[in-house]
Amino acid sequence: MSNSSSAAYTVTAEELKHYREQGFLIVHQLYTPEECDQIIARAEGMVDGTVPMYRGNALYMEPEAVLQGLVSDEKPNAEYLFKIGHEMHLSDPVFRYYAMHDKIADVLNAIIGPDIKCIQSMYIDKPRNLGIGQPYHQDSHYLKTVPDTVIGVWIACDDVDVANGCLHVIPGSQNSQIYPHDAPVDIMQRKYFQEVHAARTMREVPCILPKGSAVFFPGTLLHRSGNNVTEDRQRRAYVVHYADAQSKPGRAPAVPNPHLLVRGRQYPGCI
Repeated sequence: MSNSSSAAYTVTAEELKHYREQGFLIVHQLYTPEECDQIIARAEGMVDGTVPMYRGNALYMEPEAVLQGLVSDEKPNAEYLFKIGHEMHLSDPVFRYYAMHDKIADVLNAIIGPDIKCIQSMYIDKPRNLGIGQPYHQDSHYLKTVPDTVIGVWIACDDVDVANGCLHVIPGSQNSQIYPHDAPVDIMQRKYFQEVHAARTMREVPCILPKGSAVFFPGTLLHRSGNNVTEDRQRRAYVVHYADAQSKPGRAPAVPNPHLLVRGRQYPGCI
């Protein structure tokens, strides 16, 4: 069911060991630069109205740009986009195609097994010179399955580094509890985000990625993104969440088997 013309990706024993112990795995060249450009163009089309905004999705403008009067929610501009989400994989054919990419499914098969569902997707931009980062959090605080099999895949659609707001992770934190998520210390982060304050004292690692590379991590891993302080570089990413199709929903779903089957089979009463 998944998509791609690329050769199958094999997760090595060393990579799997790193994922289990450190809580994250970087996979290079998950998408080609041309595939990243197609994703960017599709998102920009949604902003300017040339591509339909499908059910289950909405546009969000960068809060700081709104405060400065550079853009408004009524008159969106891709230059100041914050996010489109959260059901790109269900409603848009291009974003669904890339959520079902064979290389993603190959990696997930090694981590969680053959039955894979996509449960959430977002296109996230961080505008140059004013994009605000997201503080430390855990995806499993928001996305719940029983047992917890949530995995995030953060795919860089641009070259990303510390200056333009790359992902930071806390190695080993995937084995910890789900922490309380409170109001962020940084007032600029409070419109959309919550923060795990305890993470501020922990050792972090920046995930510096070339365009098309990705970070895979479980929903319990503490992670954040930085501000984009560059003058001339956007920081765009496709962020997709998956889970084992045999997991039970953490909350009662509105419809049976509500999520997108990427590979394998689905099961009655499961996500």
